Amino acid sequence: MMKKIFGLLFVSFLFVVGCKKNDPDPDKVYALVKEEIDIAYGDHVLQKMDIYFPEGYNQHTPVVFLIHGGGWIAGTKEQFTQVAKLFVAKGFVAVNLSHRLVDASGLDQSPPVHQASAIKVSDQVDDLASAVNKYKASASDWGVGISNLYMAGHSAGGTLAMLYVQGDKNSGVRASGNFAGLANLTLSEELYNNPPDHALWPAIKELLYRMSGAEVVHENALNLMAISPNWVSNNNKPGKPNITVMAKSNDQDLPFEPYFSTIQDAEKYHDQLRSYGTNSAYILMDTDHGFGNHPDDWAKAVAHTVDFFKKN
Repeated sequence: MMKKIFGLLFVSFLFVVGCKKNDPDPDKVYALVKEEIDIAYGDHVLQKMDIYFPEGYNQHTPVVFLIHGGGWIAGTKEQFTQVAKLFVAKGFVAVNLSHRLVDASGLDQSPPVHQASAIKVSDQVDDLASAVNKYKASASDWGVGISNLYMAGHSAGGTLAMLYVQGDKNSGVRASGNFAGLANLTLSEELYNNPPDHALWPAIKELLYRMSGAEVVHENALNLMAISPNWVSNNNKPGKPNITVMAKSNDQDLPFEPYFSTIQDAEKYHDQLRSYGTNSAYILMDTDHGFGNHPDDWAKAVAHTVDFFKKN
């Protein structure tokens, strides 16, 4: 009798382990049942976040923090609301946030105005940290948990998500997701020594200066390394799991093409994380940088990311 009882208990244990409480039903489309809009996580007008809750949410429901794109100089959470709701439909609590922006004034002039930005990429990463901390401090009030946290972003938001999750400010976020963002913002020796005679180069150089807070010269290379996910991961290895969903035409769609190969850098970053023994996925989708070639491109990108997060 005791052997039979033990056997039943063991089978039950295996069933519970195989069906973790935090795993949403992969075949179910979850309804949005609650919203908390414009929650302040700081004093700046852009330090706000929206939270969307799926039906049946509880302390075991996974949570994803979402970061909009906009080249570090533009964008708000509102442009990413529909993507947030795609995560909700997959059974995730979605925390969709805005952050402070790098100053873009005068970048469109020829030549661009040379001036420092009060907000740099490091400040934007600080904003993500503040948003996560605000969420964690209030999670019990909303009836949600803090043990299954993830972060993903599009374009510049993907870079920021990787910088936060892979960096030393991470406070319990398990994995990062990158939708067509840059894994590397450092420059080659050729770019330092022989700047290209290209119409966009002065603006790109000025933007990198404002983003990093240092003149773009070889002696300051460490400043660009500090805002590059591949270098941040190297300093914090083995790091956290990451999935990159890359657009096939990304290099043609972005103004960075003459200076960065975003696709090659993403592939190298994937290999880099795997060399540390860190779980990593790289998916090249037949779409453009905005995931708009086909009506379901965003849904597919989110599905890939959800599948990865559930395994990590």
